[in-house]
Amino acid sequence: MRRLQIKELKTYFHIDGEIIPAVDGVSFHIDRGEILAIVGESGSGKSITALSIMGLIKSPGKIEGGEILFNDTNLLDYKEKQMRQIRGNKISMVYQEPMSSLNPMIRIGDQVAEVLIIHKKMSKAEAKKQAIEVMEAVGIQDAGRRYNDYPAQFSGGMRQRIMIAMAIVCHPELIIADEPTTALDVTIQAEILELLKGLIKQNSMSMLLITHDLGVVAETADRVCVMYCGKIMEESSKAGLFKNPLNPYTQGLIQCIPRIDDKAEVLYTIGGNVPHPTDFPKGCRFSTRCPKVMEKCIAELPPLMAVEENHSVRCWLYDKE
Repeated sequence: MRRLQIKELKTYFHIDGEIIPAVDGVSFHIDRGEILAIVGESGSGKSITALSIMGLIKSPGKIEGGEILFNDTNLLDYKEKQMRQIRGNKISMVYQEPMSSLNPMIRIGDQVAEVLIIHKKMSKAEAKKQAIEVMEAVGIQDAGRRYNDYPAQFSGGMRQRIMIAMAIVCHPELIIADEPTTALDVTIQAEILELLKGLIKQNSMSMLLITHDLGVVAETADRVCVMYCGKIMEESSKAGLFKNPLNPYTQGLIQCIPRIDDKAEVLYTIGGNVPHPTDFPKGCRFSTRCPKVMEKCIAELPPLMAVEENHSVRCWLYDKE
């Protein structure tokens, strides 16, 4: 069953008379119990996609078109009051920097319990009891005592666990994790990813994982969408993407991953720069940096083409006509 289905989503920003197509006709789906990763460089539109789903796009941004179907209901038809009932309750978000998301002046436990009080109408005593249980579930030792601590008394990894506790405390159907391990060292990162995977499986949730780190994708995701300049460039199962990357951009990203057996003195980089969003190429968005560029790539934007079962790519190299 489709938990979430995005159809031709367009989120544009209108700044100084210019239009910035941050998300430009993006489509994908997430099934129940599935983890879908969206990967790409900074500025590719990953986080704007997440904020669009949550209904958090503010002026000068605007969703210009498309559909966001959550359990077959278009969230774009919802008023703000209805979306407040969805956020944190049916769809939760884990942000990359917990210190900017947690209130430094409010005790940690009260911040977790507040979600239950708002969405589940629990009493303070009931909410506290359940908050402590969820804090224990995400690995906060001695949660009953630490309930009264403030964010500054926790390490970065523990604060991220609190963010996950806040995200899952209402048993949402979908979690959106936006770079959830970026600020953490690799040991803590692995613990957080294992925790998220376990919670998804245990509670039959689905997850949209947003990251620029292909190592995180390899560790966590079931399927992957590669995004560049507001477009999906490739969509595949995780195994298919790493075994047989088709788009030259995806191939470049994978080549950029350092390997312990690589004896090259200089690490591989993708040449050129990401084009400015007010000046995207007429054709393929990657044409200004692609080592396999053809005349057709410069003149015309390729569609997302199905090349194999469950594997699609936006590239003229695979045009069968």
